[in-house]
Amino acid sequence: MKDKKQSSLQENHYKDDYRNFLNSHESAPRTLSHSIVDRVAAELNPNKSIVFAKLLFLQLFVGILTMLFCPQFQMSLTNNHQLFHYFHHNFGEYICMMICGAIFLGSGAVVAAYTLDLEEVRVIRRTNGLFYLAISGIALVGFLTFGAKLYLDLTLIWVIGASLGASVMLALNNFLRRKLLQFV
Repeated sequence: MKDKKQSSLQENHYKDDYRNFLNSHESAPRTLSHSIVDRVAAELNPNKSIVFAKLLFLQLFVGILTMLFCPQFQMSLTNNHQLFHYFHHNFGEYICMMICGAIFLGSGAVVAAYTLDLEEVRVIRRTNGLFYLAISGIALVGFLTFGAKLYLDLTLIWVIGASLGASVMLALNNFLRRKLLQFV
């Protein structure tokens, strides 16, 4: 019985505190209010340059990992050409190049979809593939640096496959991430 009275007194105390809060005319200091608003605004609207730099870094890391399985630059740990030959012989060189580009940038997009904040992913998606087009160009410069021979028609097909593959993989995995977060 004593516990019920004590619980009731605490509840009334909380209600009184709440009423006092509602009737209070005090407000937080302006500098605190502005700093909170600025911080929330910065988190909801990340800087595009910083997002691009993060995406580029992720792609560099994942791109190097994918090159460990790609036989093109003799960096492959397996030196296995079977998958490349399968795509090339069954689908032709253009589809093979699209698939290679999609795997190269698409794998980085999957990692980005789960590594970056949701707002950063939103920034990437709003560029309509321009970030991935720029990263494709940077990757091609890197390939040239390592001695790749690029042919205009195959390079354009690779860029299309890379940009589209990455954009689709980012959108798909962003959708899956959001669905998974609903269950948590």
